[in-house]
Amino acid sequence: MKLNRAHHPFCQAQFELSMAMPFVISLVGGGGKTSTAFWLAEQFKQQGHCVLVTTTTKMYLPEENQADHFIYDNQHNTSLIAQLKNKLSDQSITFCYKNIINSNNKNTKNKVSGVTSELIDELKSDCPFTVLIIEADGAKCLPIKAPNGHEPCIPISSDMVIGVTGAEVIHTQAEPERIHRWNTFSALTQCVAGDSIDHRVLGNLIEHPQGMFKQAQKQAIKIWLINKIDLAPNYSSLQQLAKQVMTQTNQLDAIWLAAMNSQTPIKEVLIRHEEPMES
Repeated sequence: MKLNRAHHPFCQAQFELSMAMPFVISLVGGGGKTSTAFWLAEQFKQQGHCVLVTTTTKMYLPEENQADHFIYDNQHNTSLIAQLKNKLSDQSITFCYKNIINSNNKNTKNKVSGVTSELIDELKSDCPFTVLIIEADGAKCLPIKAPNGHEPCIPISSDMVIGVTGAEVIHTQAEPERIHRWNTFSALTQCVAGDSIDHRVLGNLIEHPQGMFKQAQKQAIKIWLINKIDLAPNYSSLQQLAKQVMTQTNQLDAIWLAAMNSQTPIKEVLIRHEEPMES
């Protein structure tokens, strides 16, 4: 393993889109999925890609400047797939949703309901997009979570799954009110209230079959994104934790240490290097 400073968003060995198109990325966990989704979309757009951003659950309606096209399923005349194909342009970002869920609180943004995982799988096999980015999980704006029985809603066609965690909870005492699906989280990670959220707890969450990467296909690239590193109690301890988690798990291909709201979000990348086999 090697810890590299990375100012480019993608590890070339893992993120080059020489794979079959379109390339499908699903985001799960808590602590910054939406900001990650639209930052990724902008990076791909700048590389000349035609990008679709959507959700298979619920998410906040993006700002107008975050996408070039907004398309919703009107269910009246033109099918959603037909609308998507008709609205496309090269080097663009399209946001697709099903319905707006109006908020009763004037100070809260409206949410939207998303499309089905099956629709994403259908688009994977027949659509002009080159990249699809899916917010496939909900966390009630909390920095960490465990998936419930029906979660996450990861399309089978996902080529990459990025699990997001807010750095502000790492190396702090576990408080049930700061963790989404606390009962499930506690059971999966063997963590009780007051325990430190350390490499053991996080490694269990990542490695458990019902944990962070639940429902991700075996062949999918798996990345753990530690977001909001500016809020970490101690950055050097966070780096050491990332190395420990990479060593103790078999799930991960890479760990990104990031602050997604900064000008240069990806600060460091830890990549798993497979040891060469002896002849």
